[in-house]
Amino acid sequence: MTARARLVLVDDHALVRRGLAVLLRLDGRYDVVGEAPSGETALELIEGERPDLVVLDLNMPGIDGLETLRRVRARGLPTKVLVLSMHDEAHLVSQALQSGANGYLLKDSMDDELFHAIDAVLRGQRYLAAAIDRVRLQESRIRPTTLTAREREVLQLIANGLTTSAVADTLNISPHTATRHRANLMQKLDAHNQVELVRIAAGRGLIVLQSSQHGSPQGGPMSGP
Repeated sequence: MTARARLVLVDDHALVRRGLAVLLRLDGRYDVVGEAPSGETALELIEGERPDLVVLDLNMPGIDGLETLRRVRARGLPTKVLVLSMHDEAHLVSQALQSGANGYLLKDSMDDELFHAIDAVLRGQRYLAAAIDRVRLQESRIRPTTLTAREREVLQLIANGLTTSAVADTLNISPHTATRHRANLMQKLDAHNQVELVRIAAGRGLIVLQSSQHGSPQGGPMSGP
């Protein structure tokens, strides 16, 4: 009897995780060995369980999905990662793939495409949702950055609309430290105000912004890197 693939689900919305878990368990080919609501929890779970595949959301508080993905790869963990996101922007998809994602699927593809994507990634293929514009993805170029992991966290929280004081509370750092991180970000991204900082960061794919969902036709495995 073929062993079932061991999966971990990472999403800050409990209903999304539970819905996915039900779908996957009903299929019978997968064993959901854990769920995580944040990047921090996900890293601990992945290290402990060593699953075959992680289904990972990008937009999470604290350590976001991209940073979680980078840390999984930096630690040399062998698990495959399928990003499941509501965002289809080419620069964000490109950054996820460059950071080590094995596939990228959109959240409105919660049907048979989910199983096609999981199976392709488990077979060692790279999967890309059909709704993602391949031409724009090919043309997308992510500028290298020198942001630290903490600066990325601060940047995402600023983009989420948090004040400096709220950023400090969320990350358990002093207001002075939060202000210093904000000043460093403004300098590194050559921004003159907070609106410009968020705009530049979004353009470079450094943050995740809320966007409307789009339809997703049948996709398939990608060829090449």
